[in-house]
Amino acid sequence: MVRAATIALSGVLFTSLFATGSALAAPASCGPHDVVVDYLARSFQEAPAGAGTANSGGRMELFTGPKGRSWTLLYTGPDGQSCMVAAGRGWAPPPVENDASRPR
Repeated sequence: MVRAATIALSGVLFTSLFATGSALAAPASCGPHDVVVDYLARSFQEAPAGAGTANSGGRMELFTGPKGRSWTLLYTGPDGQSCMVAAGRGWAPPPVENDASRPR
């Protein structure tokens, strides 16, 4: 509950940062990539589950906890600063399709 409230508040701050064009301080859910990743591992046992390059040149990473208990979406800018964009519970990967079920 506390984590969800923190992420929600951070999302509002993150949105405000882009809406106003400037801010006095970065949202509390941001920091150096290695520090944020260590926090996710220690606090929620989350590990990388996927990643991709954003059009902005940054990197999006999905971290998931054991048995899908939790997940976090992390954005890392070209400057190395990472921000938790979203988080939740109950992560499930998409179902795996077998070759026989694919249309030809």
